[in-house]
Amino acid sequence: MKAYRYLLRFSLLSLAVILAFSAASRLLFFFRLEAKHASVIPSLPTIILDAGHGGEDGGACGADGTPEKDLNLAITGMLADYFRMAGYTVVETRTEDRLLYDEGTPKGHKKQSDLRNRLAVAEQYPDGVLISIHMNSYPGVECQGLQVWYSKSRPESALYATAVQQNVKALLQPNNNRKIKAATSGIYLLNRATIPAILIECGFLSSPAECERLANDSYQRQLAFAIFTSLSQKIEEKACAETEVMV
Repeated sequence: MKAYRYLLRFSLLSLAVILAFSAASRLLFFFRLEAKHASVIPSLPTIILDAGHGGEDGGACGADGTPEKDLNLAITGMLADYFRMAGYTVVETRTEDRLLYDEGTPKGHKKQSDLRNRLAVAEQYPDGVLISIHMNSYPGVECQGLQVWYSKSRPESALYATAVQQNVKALLQPNNNRKIKAATSGIYLLNRATIPAILIECGFLSSPAECERLANDSYQRQLAFAIFTSLSQKIEEKACAETEVMV
């Protein structure tokens, strides 16, 4: 527990430093840009955060009975806070324990309706980046570690996935040697998204040790912080590079 508290304090301090540095960097960039071409302003994408499952769909079940849907929502909420503090516009597909199917949808079709509506939310923001949060499970085999899937429709998706996979390994999971994977047709959101999109399997609930960590508030904040810093750095690098090309 002492290690968790230390890491949490370190993460929050690091976040404050990063946000301050980010703000200062943007100001300097704006000043340089204004001297070149005052009408060109770099813009950051809208962040669409998707907490997987919800309501009657609990998702995977942890070794201790913890439902995936609750952990997805908790980590997504923390990510939303970090991105908003950094000045991003954030859209969350769900902030409550529910699925997003249309009213009156018959039993057996609710999951399909839910996924269509999540995709519809994301597609409202052509400048957006979609980040879907999930948990993994593989009963009977001791598996651990975060893994990121990416959409093949946009090249940025693989870059964002790589940043998250590598930084989480460096910061939290030194023994995690998993590789990013391109989405298959079975991953509805990534297969159909036209904007950059990744799906993060934060860990294996089937592992008692990892399930315990994922259910811990301090670890959730560390994980959300690592994901946020990975993505915000890549996103802002891309935004600045594109703007400099324009001028």
